[in-house]
Amino acid sequence: MDNIPWFAWIAIVGIIAGVTSSIVAAVLRSREKQAEFAGAADLRGLVEQSTASNQAVLDRLALLELRLDSIERTLTDIP
Repeated sequence: MDNIPWFAWIAIVGIIAGVTSSIVAAVLRSREKQAEFAGAADLRGLVEQSTASNQAVLDRLALLELRLDSIERTLTDIP
């Protein structure tokens, strides 16, 4: 340790600090991505519920259209 000059210690400490900050930044980015993926699973569930609801509405509209077609045919058949 006595063989290393004082100005070399500045570089060594800087390198260690840079490596440490890079590791911390990588860990934080990893945690953010994991949180985003967890949110995506919740969002997927909501989309599936919405799709089921939309399908039910479309089915009801198809039935309504059939009923209206039969009423229209009845009205056009009346002399």
